[in-house]
Amino acid sequence: FPWSGIVDENFQLSDTFRVPSLKEGRMVRLISQLSNREEEMFRNMIRRLNTLVKTAQELDVRIMIDAEQTYFQPAISRITLEMMGKYNKDKAIVFNTYQCYLKDALNEVSTDLEQAKRQNFYFGCKLVRGAYMEQERARAAALGYPDPINPTYEATSDMYHRTLTECL
Repeated sequence: FPWSGIVDENFQLSDTFRVPSLKEGRMVRLISQLSNREEEMFRNMIRRLNTLVKTAQELDVRIMIDAEQTYFQPAISRITLEMMGKYNKDKAIVFNTYQCYLKDALNEVSTDLEQAKRQNFYFGCKLVRGAYMEQERARAAALGYPDPINPTYEATSDMYHRTLTECL
């Protein structure tokens, strides 16, 4: 799937949710069709984000996209990384936020750094310790999946420093 299309204001989000079906020998919808209203809301969000980033670029300022809970973050990070690819050609304008209280923070940064190198754009990174510890732990326990949070403050600090070193 060509993810770079996701920052195109005419992109159809429902095109993203298709997977190959070996049984049918073709691409099939992973989820039911998104409504026209949902597609419009997505395009409006992308249009607004492009407007914000273009304005930041014109004013020679940075734009930092904040991090949210782990169940929202993959979509936010994907869009932010594609915005980096589109706008960070000459210098870093768009920055993604990486929460170092998460066990996979270093892996996320390393993966995104590699993509920036491969696609030849400047990587914009804001490191934070994190803000949703209690919510994330409670959700993991309630839904029965592994706790995504580092077990101690010291482990979070270690992750922060290792991730910072990777960025440098």
